[in-house]
Amino acid sequence: MALRAEQLAASLQRGLAPVYLIAGEEPLLLQECCDQVREAAKAQGFIERELLQVERGFDWSELEQAAAPSLFATQKIIDLRLRTGKPGREGARVLTEWAKAPDPDMVLMVSCEQWDAGSRKSKWATQLEKAGQRVDIWPIKAQELPRWLELRMQQHGMQPEQEVIGILADRLEGNLLAARQEIDRLALIKGKGTVTVDDVLKVVADSSRFDAFALAEHMLTGNLRDGLRVAAGLKRMDTPLPMLLGALLREIRTTEAFRLAMRGGEQETMVFRRLNVWHNRQNTIRTAARRLDTRMLFGASKTLSLIDRQSKGRAAGDPWQSINTLLLQLSA
Repeated sequence: MALRAEQLAASLQRGLAPVYLIAGEEPLLLQECCDQVREAAKAQGFIERELLQVERGFDWSELEQAAAPSLFATQKIIDLRLRTGKPGREGARVLTEWAKAPDPDMVLMVSCEQWDAGSRKSKWATQLEKAGQRVDIWPIKAQELPRWLELRMQQHGMQPEQEVIGILADRLEGNLLAARQEIDRLALIKGKGTVTVDDVLKVVADSSRFDAFALAEHMLTGNLRDGLRVAAGLKRMDTPLPMLLGALLREIRTTEAFRLAMRGGEQETMVFRRLNVWHNRQNTIRTAARRLDTRMLFGASKTLSLIDRQSKGRAAGDPWQSINTLLLQLSA
């Protein structure tokens, strides 16, 4: 059975497996799980480490070469980074063969940033799990974030007041990397013991993702409440409007291009690749293309043009108020 990220530490204390498959789309948790395995392996004498980055054209014989005996150490950890979670036919064969007879002097750690049901059920993943341990990294849901923050603070010896967790969860918006940085900084400055609201307000910067990408995300999903809040944060920070408008216009054009391509019968995978839409943003574009029609997208482009003129003093009106109007229009 696959482990969750929070179960890995206890598993490592019970013993080191010859193979680890660690996969999921939450970068911080993926990194921390890999760090835990590396530390545990190092503590048990696996001093040498070899990093293999699987990219297009990767020669899978490199994995066999990495497993060759070393002149400097008899035990080694092989850090194989398979970003897509898709090793291809040759890669699947090599990994399956490795799983059949793992070397006791080697720890193979395979990490994947993209992890879907197809990858989880694949033969190579199943064989690696049988030979060792699989760790599935699941995103922290909004309702899970407060508890996650509380546990993190307790690990540093801090005892946060109830309202403290709410403030952090609201400001950090699920950005786990920013959350770790802020908690580490809070622990360094405040130290162990009770943490009050005043402590947080004095120490923690507003690390919420008040940026153009967050606003674009809320715009496409029709999330009016969060969109207005992010827009207000961008205004408070005097965010340059040209950069912001460029990001919003790019998302509108990408959504319309995707809609037209789908109506034209193109293959979705190829369209996303052509439009340079990252894997973790594909569902946003897909959903927006279904929700927003050409009329709404054309109207949004016209509103962005007006906001651009307002920001340059060439049209009457407040550009930030017009951004709020745009969010309202696209949330309908």
